[in-house]
Amino acid sequence: MLYVSPLKALAVDVEKNLTLPLRGVTECSEEGYGFDRIRVGVRSGDTPAPERRRLVTRPPDILITTPESLYLMLTSRARQTLRSVRWVIVDEIHAVAATKRGSHLALSLERLQEVARSRPVRIGLSATQRPLEVTSRLLSGYDESGSPRPVTIIDTGESRRLDIRVEVPVEDMTELPADPREEGAAVHDRPGSSIWPSIQPRLLELVLAHRSTLIFVNARRLAERVASRLNELHAQMPNRGDQYEGWSAAGTELVSAHHGSLSRTRRLEIEARLKSGELRGLVATSSLELGIDMGAVDLVVQVESPGSVSSAVQRIGRAGHGVGETSRGRMFPKHRTDLLETAVVAERAVEGLIETTTYPLNPLDVLAQQIVAMVAVEDWDTADLLAVIRRAAPFHGLTRGGFEAVLEMLAGHYPADEFAGLRARIVWNRAEGTVRTRRGAGRVAVTNPGTIPDRGLYGVFLPDGKRVGELDEEMVHESRVGERFLLGASTWRIEEITHERVVVTPAPGRPGRMPFWHGDGPGRPVELGRAVGEFTRRLAARLPDDVDGALAAGALDDVVDELGTRNRLEPRAARNLLRFLADQRAATGAVPDDRTVVVERFTDQLGDWQVCLLSPFGARVHAPWAMAIEAGVGHSLGGRLDIVWSDDGIIFRLPEARDAIPVADLVVDPGELEELLVAQLPTTALFASRFREVAGRALLLPRHRPGGRSPLWQQRRRAAELLEVASRFPGFPMLAETTRECLTDVFDVAGLAELLGGIASGEVRMVVAETERPSPMARSLSFDWTANFVYDGDSPLGERRAAALTLDPDLLSELMGVEELRGLLDPGVLAETEARLQRRAAGWRARDVDEVVDLLVELGALTPLEIAERCTFPVADSLEGLIESGRVVRVDEAGEDRLVAAVDAELHAGVAAGGSGREAGIEALLARYSRTHGPFTVDEAARRLGVEAAELAGALRKLSARGRVTTGAFRPEGEGTEWIGTHVLRTLRRRSLEVLRREVEAVDTPALARFSVGWHGLDTPREGIPGLEVAIERLEGSPLPVVSLETMILPARISDYRPPDLDALISSGQVVWTGCGGRRVRDGRVAFYLRDNLAMYSGPEGRPPRLSGSGSWGDVHRAVIGFLQSHGASFW
Repeated sequence: MLYVSPLKALAVDVEKNLTLPLRGVTECSEEGYGFDRIRVGVRSGDTPAPERRRLVTRPPDILITTPESLYLMLTSRARQTLRSVRWVIVDEIHAVAATKRGSHLALSLERLQEVARSRPVRIGLSATQRPLEVTSRLLSGYDESGSPRPVTIIDTGESRRLDIRVEVPVEDMTELPADPREEGAAVHDRPGSSIWPSIQPRLLELVLAHRSTLIFVNARRLAERVASRLNELHAQMPNRGDQYEGWSAAGTELVSAHHGSLSRTRRLEIEARLKSGELRGLVATSSLELGIDMGAVDLVVQVESPGSVSSAVQRIGRAGHGVGETSRGRMFPKHRTDLLETAVVAERAVEGLIETTTYPLNPLDVLAQQIVAMVAVEDWDTADLLAVIRRAAPFHGLTRGGFEAVLEMLAGHYPADEFAGLRARIVWNRAEGTVRTRRGAGRVAVTNPGTIPDRGLYGVFLPDGKRVGELDEEMVHESRVGERFLLGASTWRIEEITHERVVVTPAPGRPGRMPFWHGDGPGRPVELGRAVGEFTRRLAARLPDDVDGALAAGALDDVVDELGTRNRLEPRAARNLLRFLADQRAATGAVPDDRTVVVERFTDQLGDWQVCLLSPFGARVHAPWAMAIEAGVGHSLGGRLDIVWSDDGIIFRLPEARDAIPVADLVVDPGELEELLVAQLPTTALFASRFREVAGRALLLPRHRPGGRSPLWQQRRRAAELLEVASRFPGFPMLAETTRECLTDVFDVAGLAELLGGIASGEVRMVVAETERPSPMARSLSFDWTANFVYDGDSPLGERRAAALTLDPDLLSELMGVEELRGLLDPGVLAETEARLQRRAAGWRARDVDEVVDLLVELGALTPLEIAERCTFPVADSLEGLIESGRVVRVDEAGEDRLVAAVDAELHAGVAAGGSGREAGIEALLARYSRTHGPFTVDEAARRLGVEAAELAGALRKLSARGRVTTGAFRPEGEGTEWIGTHVLRTLRRRSLEVLRREVEAVDTPALARFSVGWHGLDTPREGIPGLEVAIERLEGSPLPVVSLETMILPARISDYRPPDLDALISSGQVVWTGCGGRRVRDGRVAFYLRDNLAMYSGPEGRPPRLSGSGSWGDVHRAVIGFLQSHGASFW
């Protein structure tokens, strides 16, 4: 049996839950009841290599694994152990169904069926799926005839009983206290105010009133913040006990943070502490949302709306996990707009109205990865390969053209020389209809498994190599050695930062920075958006003009009671919601709902007009609408439109010369919507970032080492370069996949088209309002707009598109002078780099016929002799075979008989034939030449390519204008003007600098003396205890005469030195000292150390450091040690 779990933690949990019943089965077998002993194994990313080997040599009866590990097993020798699989259970299938991870798993299940002796029975488990027919089709797929496989759906017809209450701990959410400690906690109703000082004490009260509590938040940073603050509040309580006996609060954390950026070991440790009762609660993200057994959790708290009904059901369902028990949950909205969504989520959660599930159709990046993996283990007939792929539900409608486009990409049939940097992964023989693997393709497939994007996160490790968690790349770049930060509600001190990890040590009890991670939320589902709109419309229709007066008079008690019954709002929450809708209606004359879009216009602090479209339909609808508005309105205004969207609407600023735009300009014809979006998408940062992720999944931008960190900035740069080339070829399949992903997975274009159709037909009205200040619903949008453009300059350059500035390179050279690098580029580096570029260097030559084709794609036309010089094997006989198979073509170029890759045959033929394509062909050949050679002159390139120098000069100017080549003086022995590819020049500069650095000699004694004066602060003394810590660190290990220590040494380094400061550091344990002997009786010497650094100076047996030659221990030494051991720390 194969048990597939979407989470590694859940897989471990399932193994634990199987232990007891299987122990009973084992005992029965030993007592002769006829049962066989059943063995269980777990295979995940955390499984050690020896255990993985054991699973292959001695397969278990039940194997628990994850989708990614199943893929890896199918792409390795371990696939043979899966031949006996008879049942496959996919647990919590809803967690992957709607994403590319589900499409990836669907193909893995079809691959498993190809390996298994008999067709395994597939079983899917989920408590939050609708409709069941869609998920069942994803699980079962189609048979060989193309018909849906028969599925039995077992619907228990029962849903978990939920006891939900929505709480607002203040009477009026517009009148809140300021809390400067809570960074980022300002609410949108009143700048500088915060609801956190009211929420956190209530959270603490709930934690102390229950045995075990889970607090869910929507961001990792918030999990750390809330956990830290609750522990602080608990520590400040005069009486820290509570009603549960047997739990001691003294010296313990009350709660801890739990999220995906903590290591598995750390998460398991925290979970165990909660189950044992050592912790009273966890503050978690979605890392605990799925069906992990968290023991006797009796309350779940949700801070802020979870964003979807299914998440609310999953999270609150963690409480009361026993059979027949009721799950109790409390929800705390952060602001009034959040309260509106939370009210609807609570109602629909109790009624079980979760969102509809759909799965992606034909994700080509997933297809590319799985094809490389399938071909890596065996050769395939293309017809058979397509048939297996089409059996998976997401790819049932895959066309032959889409399939072959992916094969062409993977086989290296790229239409331009710029693609030569991408390695071919397969060999596709069109004539024979077969595909086979290329050298190294299998390693790439198993090194880059799955669909979860690589965010370039830094691993956080203890000095012994134990993993603690991970941090965002940007936060690490802003951190320094010695700084402290929080992770898992514990404080850590940074000891070292390398290119792929942060080494830390615990710093308990010390304050630290709050970490941050960048991430994108999925946005409100349009189904929930419609429900929010309908609820708003019905509720607003029942409100009188004077809501405050009606509340005071009790005229709205029935409404408040109904909100309590249906939407689970406590009275204060209900009253806040009614006032919110009343305030919005008073400001704009209408409330946005499922039949009303409010267009609000107001001036900002600078006097510029801002326009808000207020709508409840969610970011997946608003994002494409904003893109369409930006294209239409921005074009009519003659410039870029600063526009931002969220779940609650769209906001943009009008240029200074405009104070209004026609409402009709905000509405797009539904029939033209998709065409407009397809044209606009490639110019957006969204498209660039999604293309990077798509290219990574398709193995076009693989990481080089398994488990190694690939810096995000590097991923962005490589992806931007690939996108620049691919964008000139609309048929490149990953461009189509990125567009498909944006239009169907990120956006809800169908939902937007329905809304725009409703506006056009009059079913949805647009109400225009002009206000003096932002209305309550517009305030949150205005806040988002400000935040977005405050940090606009931090956007990654690789994911921003800008118009290219074209300059005349000759004029630029006259103004700035030709770059002179003749004396700076190292001759050895230049020779070695050229050998590598030309594939002549050892380790860079072709090893088989496939790499010979790669050689020609990369370098262009070569003679047979030139090819032989670049191979590690006799290649002469193989060349005829390549020509006969059509992979290589003969050409006559520059008076020589040369060979080119088949994909370049048309390019060379176009140049030779002349005509309209000759100019572009010469430019393409020259671009490749510059990328594969060192500095060259125009005449050298002309002779090699067989064209006139005058023709090359024009092509060079065009390449220079695009930043592909540059001119200057480079070769040490060269003369005149030379040209070089910009990438080649960067490589030469970097490697020449490395050589120069290695040649740097040590400084002379005067330079060392000058450095030492500044290093020790003798020229600019430091101040206070912090300065004293630095001074001691600089003197660590040096034997200092006691008689001069506080009269000369330390006063020279600390401007206001006070002996009690040194005593304080020693008594606190931060500084330790050891005796170092002395030349005379009264010439004692001591050495000081920071406690954290003492281990570096300790001897092999852990003894404190001591100067060699200071003599052996005598009676006096032993007497002193004995006194200290019996009396503890003592004054002299």
